[in-house]
Amino acid sequence: MTKSYLFSSTGLIALARYVRADTLFAFNLDGILGQNDAKCPAAYISEPVKTTLQRLMDVAKVIMFSRKSRKEALVVLGFEPHLLIDNYGIERASQERGRNWQNVRHCLKWREQVYDMLSDVQGVEIEFLGESISLHYKKADDPGKALSLIKTAIGKLKPLPRMIDGKLVVNLLPGNALTRGETLVDTMKLLGSSKAIYFGAEGYDEEVFRLTDADVFGIHVGKNEQTAASHYIHGQSEILGLLNSMVDILETS
Repeated sequence: MTKSYLFSSTGLIALARYVRADTLFAFNLDGILGQNDAKCPAAYISEPVKTTLQRLMDVAKVIMFSRKSRKEALVVLGFEPHLLIDNYGIERASQERGRNWQNVRHCLKWREQVYDMLSDVQGVEIEFLGESISLHYKKADDPGKALSLIKTAIGKLKPLPRMIDGKLVVNLLPGNALTRGETLVDTMKLLGSSKAIYFGAEGYDEEVFRLTDADVFGIHVGKNEQTAASHYIHGQSEILGLLNSMVDILETS
């Protein structure tokens, strides 16, 4: 199915019914707002985008998803949104009931196992996130081969983790962890929002785009015919203009 460019007449008409004060505005911080350049190798948020997001917070609910820890995500973001759902929602839950140490032990065991199996594979990096693990292969000379070896290693892990593919990364979560889509639905109920707009660009964002039991307007950043999102924008360069347009509408409504 051909995806619709958001800045078309039909795309803007479809978006218009979601730009409301009671809509939940949700963003994938890692894939959408965190940028890197040669002068600043660490991810950051541009000042104009940061300012517009803070304006958006004055007129609507704004939440951020991040696979980073809460501390790391806040450093990248530069301000605190209404809700920060870090490490796939695992750490948000841990603030309420304490860290799930069984999940931590599983991840520690996985880290040891994948290190033994993948430490000699060129370009593979293992990132331990407490209650999840990310296996990066963006530095691999042969990404296809690296991914094959990663998938083979994952199949040998005990207990078997939930696997979520991202952009040149495979994420491992405990089997009892909520998907990003499930977490968004729960958050909409928590904040009393019947609609949501979600900006995403990576594999685990597809869990949100595929939702059928919630009224979510999915926007994929970057054209991708494989995405379940109904609309796309060409890239991060279009986010600021889109944010400004939505905030202008909300501020005058």
